[in-house]
Amino acid sequence: MNAINFVKAITEITPSRKDYEEKAPDLDNFIDILINNHKIGKKDVHTNVPEKDAILDLIYNYDVSSLEIQIFKFNKADDVTENDKFIFVGWAEAFPFAIAKETGEIVEVDWGDPDYVVNYLAKDQEVFLEALVELEKLDQKRLFDSITDEEENEFAKKIQSIIGGEKYQLYQ
Repeated sequence: MNAINFVKAITEITPSRKDYEEKAPDLDNFIDILINNHKIGKKDVHTNVPEKDAILDLIYNYDVSSLEIQIFKFNKADDVTENDKFIFVGWAEAFPFAIAKETGEIVEVDWGDPDYVVNYLAKDQEVFLEALVELEKLDQKRLFDSITDEEENEFAKKIQSIIGGEKYQLYQ
């Protein structure tokens, strides 16, 4: 999934204030926070990024500074850094996640030792974005509907398939 399709998908599935008020009225004090966590804006200046670099395209051409899906949050364009092995593009709770320069994989690294891979998240940038859309759908299902263990397992299998198999652990 490229950046344009990711933005479109997240925009289409993001609940409105009315959705929250009708389906989850007990969250009244948190509605503005939840809505802000899914805000994506188009930047005025376009940066040309190779098509295969979907995450970099997203960060450089859209304001995703407040976007948060489960534990994942993207860096601002000015906060994208790199070392010899990785391009650091976001955070998974307390750990940075990055693009491995050699393989293109999305990895979670140790904040104290940024050369140490804590977890392999996805086989590439495009499937990572696709999996985030599925994680958001799962969160909404949990929030607005009831979800059975069987449905939860189906989401897990689908996400595992998207990210590239057993080597990768995006959803637990």
